[in-house]
Amino acid sequence: MRTLVTVTLGLLLLASGVARAQGVVLPLPPEDQKVISAQLGAGVVGAALPSQPITDPSVYFPLQDKAQKFQVVAGRHAGEIQTLGLLKTRRPGGKMAWRFGLSPTLNGFMRETPEGDIIMAALSDSGEGVVIVTTPANPFVPKGMQPGETRTYAQQVSVNYLDDPGDQRYSGAIKGTYTYVGTYQVTVPAGTFPAVLFRVKCEGKVGPAHTQNMGYNFFAPGVGMVAMILEDDVTAFWIFNIDSTSGKVLVSK
Repeated sequence: MRTLVTVTLGLLLLASGVARAQGVVLPLPPEDQKVISAQLGAGVVGAALPSQPITDPSVYFPLQDKAQKFQVVAGRHAGEIQTLGLLKTRRPGGKMAWRFGLSPTLNGFMRETPEGDIIMAALSDSGEGVVIVTTPANPFVPKGMQPGETRTYAQQVSVNYLDDPGDQRYSGAIKGTYTYVGTYQVTVPAGTFPAVLFRVKCEGKVGPAHTQNMGYNFFAPGVGMVAMILEDDVTAFWIFNIDSTSGKVLVSK
């Protein structure tokens, strides 16, 4: 009997270890599938794949200088090819920071925290001539997130003019959620990748308007962003709440 119990426990532990190694498969929720298909096109996001915890964010968003081409497949700039990319920026004291192009006029400024999270603390919108600072910073690729996990956050938002950063245009507060939806087979012009999907939702009041918006980011190991759904215009996103959503897919790595 003692031998039987020992063997049974051993098999259970082995099965548990294999399940953890394989990861959990999370089907894409129907409401997300609807939005993603509308913005990226049918067939871009395919089968659900096993998901693993995010132990090293830099695997999914490599911090290295590179330019990538994205095709806009939905939104007011549909059909355009945009050259975007990640560029290292200089900071005093030897610290590393990065500028990531989300559109030709929209740049996110990000860094890696001592804990290993990749965060985005500010965005600049050169088309509108403003810089947006969020406190605390926006999550981008958080370390330690488990498949299906949702993290909530509350932020103060400041919208200032680029030519006079001391001149505040708008301010306010938003609450948001950041969800590790799962891992999916994503097919874009640059190839087919197993990509983790993060969904961001936020709601609040910045300046005169109440806003409620949502975005999606797909990251492939060793490649970085392979598809995204975001607001083209930051001031529209937070202030005017108009429909400036666009979907983009990676054309070249």
